Amino acid sequence: MKLSFNSWLYGSAFGWLPCRSLEDTVDTLAEMGYDGIEIGAAAPHGFPAHTNSARRKEMLKHVKSRGMEVSALCPALGGGPGYNPASPDQEERDANFQYISECLQLAHDLECERVIWLPGWKRYKQPRQEAWNYAVEALHKCAEVARPLGVKLAIEPTSEVSDVIEHAGDSLKLMKEAGAGADVAGVMLDTIHVFYRGDDVREQFNEAGDRLIYVHISDVNRDAPGTHTDFRGAVDELALIGYDGWLSMEIGFPRRDRNPDGITRQAIEYMRPVIEGTKDRLAAWRNLPNR
Repeated sequence: MKLSFNSWLYGSAFGWLPCRSLEDTVDTLAEMGYDGIEIGAAAPHGFPAHTNSARRKEMLKHVKSRGMEVSALCPALGGGPGYNPASPDQEERDANFQYISECLQLAHDLECERVIWLPGWKRYKQPRQEAWNYAVEALHKCAEVARPLGVKLAIEPTSEVSDVIEHAGDSLKLMKEAGAGADVAGVMLDTIHVFYRGDDVREQFNEAGDRLIYVHISDVNRDAPGTHTDFRGAVDELALIGYDGWLSMEIGFPRRDRNPDGITRQAIEYMRPVIEGTKDRLAAWRNLPNR
């Protein structure tokens, strides 16, 4: 498994400070030993409308120069345009489709294999089935854009902040109804949303199974992993289901952190040994009597 870091902490998305350029953020992560960066698709790091062809080449060149990859592109829903794919307003749904389409093209240009896709949220008095149906329609349309670009949509249930889908089972159901097969979509899980529901992280990973294509790691309160929770069991479960992809830290926001590099370093110093110890932990478990 490889370690990445979501750039929101350094990118003004959910709190204006701290604010660093993409290049400065990449340099910080590279110096700490991260394998990749998950770029927030918003200013100043990766808003599609602000990145022309030349800028995209510069971005990719800098990431590669530090021996890193772009693990995923993370759209920012909400704000002025809303971008809610489940909105009862056609204009807002259209804005989401345009934005996600642009994110998919940006991901392709950055040699990034996945874009995180959020099904949105239900408005007060909106029928739940209507919101679900709009999300299914939106996913189907986005999948048609993603497929020829060779980019996959990582369907994330964000139960802490939204309500159209809540867990891995909802992601699987949504993909099935949208006709989004394994060639173009998969499940993404973020541990903070699993914690919010009080679900078993291992069970959620197991339910996603071979459709799991991306993972966000976050402790309670968006703190660094290991601050409150032992993540060894979660990582062991990923190994047991055959997951060998990215673990991306999405931590440290929304707050004005006087020491953002501290939480970034704390995360990798905790997670690297956890990943490296998986093989020995599973070997010991498998050698127990009656196993």
